[in-house]
Amino acid sequence: MKITRRDIANYRLLGILLDKDRRKLQKYVEKRPSCYSGKVYGSNPQFPYESRGFTIDGCSGHEQVKMKEWEENCRIMEERIKTDMEYLHKLEMEIDKVIADCKDIEDKAILEFTKDGMSQQEIALKLRIDQSLVSRRIKKYVSD
Repeated sequence: MKITRRDIANYRLLGILLDKDRRKLQKYVEKRPSCYSGKVYGSNPQFPYESRGFTIDGCSGHEQVKMKEWEENCRIMEERIKTDMEYLHKLEMEIDKVIADCKDIEDKAILEFTKDGMSQQEIALKLRIDQSLVSRRIKKYVSD
């Protein structure tokens, strides 16, 4: 996976996006419609107990269709959110790996400050170097 300048600059947003995705997924799981239908298994009350299956139906045919549509849409949404979460975790790992593999301490500081959301000008002022040098140092490790 190629890491770009934008990926590192938006690193701090990754945690926010991951939290939002987790909450979104939780919301979809918790807010299922209250229409129930299906098969229930039990037994008759007298001895010898024999298993019995009962079909219960708590909603109309139209509501059942809506429930199935909702479940399908929810499943699709869960898959998309999980895919997004996997991508964001992978990106987070790659960014941290780029920084960890950096040998020069000043370059590492520049990448860390960029990851924390500081602009190149702010980094240059903090490290008392030129902004163009900050840009060149970042370019050594990431693509545009």
